[in-house]
Amino acid sequence: MSWSSRHLLVPLSAVLLVLSACGGDDDNKNPVCGNGIIESGEACDDGNRVDNDRCTNSCQVNTPTVDAGTDAGTETDAGTETDAGSETDAGTDTDAGTVDAGTETDAGTETDAGTETDAGTVDAGTVDAGTETDAGTETDAGTVDAGTETDAGTIDAGTDAGTETDAGTDGGAIDGGAAPDAGTGSDAGTTVTLSALEPAAVFARSGTTGETIPEPLAVTLSANATTDVVVQVASSSPSVVVANDGQVTVPAGSRSVAVIVTADDAAGSAKATLTATLGADSRTAMVRVLGATEAASLAFLSPESVSLSSGQTANLTVTLDIPAATDTAVALSTTGNVGSVPATVTVPANEVSAKFVFTAGEAGSTGTIVATLNGQSVSAQAKVTAAPTTDHVVISEVAAAGPASGSTGDNDEFVELYNPTNEEVNIGGWKVQYKKNSGGSYTGSYTLPATARIAAHGFFLIARDTYQSSVTPDAKWGTGITMGAGGGHVRIGPNNLTDKLADPNVVDKLGWGTGDNGEGEAIKSTPAKAGSFERKANAGSSAATMESGADKTAGNSQDTDVNSADFILRTTRDPQNKASSTETP
Repeated sequence: MSWSSRHLLVPLSAVLLVLSACGGDDDNKNPVCGNGIIESGEACDDGNRVDNDRCTNSCQVNTPTVDAGTDAGTETDAGTETDAGSETDAGTDTDAGTVDAGTETDAGTETDAGTETDAGTVDAGTVDAGTETDAGTETDAGTVDAGTETDAGTIDAGTDAGTETDAGTDGGAIDGGAAPDAGTGSDAGTTVTLSALEPAAVFARSGTTGETIPEPLAVTLSANATTDVVVQVASSSPSVVVANDGQVTVPAGSRSVAVIVTADDAAGSAKATLTATLGADSRTAMVRVLGATEAASLAFLSPESVSLSSGQTANLTVTLDIPAATDTAVALSTTGNVGSVPATVTVPANEVSAKFVFTAGEAGSTGTIVATLNGQSVSAQAKVTAAPTTDHVVISEVAAAGPASGSTGDNDEFVELYNPTNEEVNIGGWKVQYKKNSGGSYTGSYTLPATARIAAHGFFLIARDTYQSSVTPDAKWGTGITMGAGGGHVRIGPNNLTDKLADPNVVDKLGWGTGDNGEGEAIKSTPAKAGSFERKANAGSSAATMESGADKTAGNSQDTDVNSADFILRTTRDPQNKASSTETP
């Protein structure tokens, strides 16, 4: 810290005064306080007997207890000969206890505490930030403010740092969100990035300017832009020129914008790779230039196969290899009396596909659905199934014991369900209940998960916690149900199913052994320990056809409401779950 001559005058004059008072000391004389001579027993003599100054009325040194920092502005404070900066001030040779706030002068003024503008009258807290002597100037209290020449309180220095018009200027007058902001369009400390250039492959017709077909090619940001964001899009071929010299602007408030191109098939390669760049991010897409009248051909018909019951309908889609130059009619037909379709379906100009409805014909018929354009054809296979003989979910297989010996093997139990209908069935919340061989009520009960579904012609497997097969159960009932190998009853139904023997909510039921509550008549015999009860595929099914013959994959649709007529005994268990292949009757 440098001292001006003004700063040095007060302490220097005080030292001279003490030295002059101490001159001519004579120990042989009786001390007289107030004669201006320091004599025996006197610590000082300033020539008066006034108390409360530097030398008391008994000629002893008076040390002020009120410092310039604690009582600024008083007679004994800053501004007197005993002000901060003297030998008796606040314990230091400089200012009140410290070097003043790290500046060349004092907080707030050019003069230090000790003038008429002493700390306490022009206080660093009363001259508010933003004035000529405010924080941020060379005489700012403590620091040079926030790295700027002016006030840091109004500069958006932390929330928009990094832009060309941000920190270092008259913050607040030019916010960092202006057009030249970091090139990203994001303010307040966040930065958007380039997320996508999609679709990956599109077309542009020669001689046109506009969006690509059949979908607009678009640049997409990671978030909505807070200011306009410019994405540079370059083309690998002069056959595709991006508008505005390749500068694609995503406007403030938007996240995506279409890329406008001009196509010319004679200018270069018919295929161009467009590369979008924003900062360090880049994405690419392919654009193929089509001739002005280039004709489309058939590509495929989807789905490739359909299986419906008579009278049911399905949507099919015919797809071309390139967008149609004009509205294009595609002829439709069927074979084998499999069903009906419209005579034609029209693919609109600049589109590649169109949908139409197929209606299934006679049950049991098979054939094809055919689309034809300019002598070229594509087709899909069609099959019309017989209407299901059973219109509800059934118990398709039950194992009341396991193939292994011992208690764990005996409880290797499962219940398999099958959906013979042509629609998925929501079985969430359904109950599986068990009753002993005879007498009593349904005491064992398990509620299926709310998410449980069973697909058309599909399976759903529920098992005990001690189940051992390699086919994973779709749900486990824990130990709440323990079946009897020699006899018992299992039934299923919705959540309002009670434990009563007779309940109208029962959907399906199986009884075996000498039970008294089977469906129609219980199965009197029981399978070997490794076997199971399985519902027939049809009336003519047998154990042989169900295990390895014609009905092995024909589902389990037979339901005459008589257990003994609808089930066979398998010698080897065959549990199936919802991941197993569907089986159509």
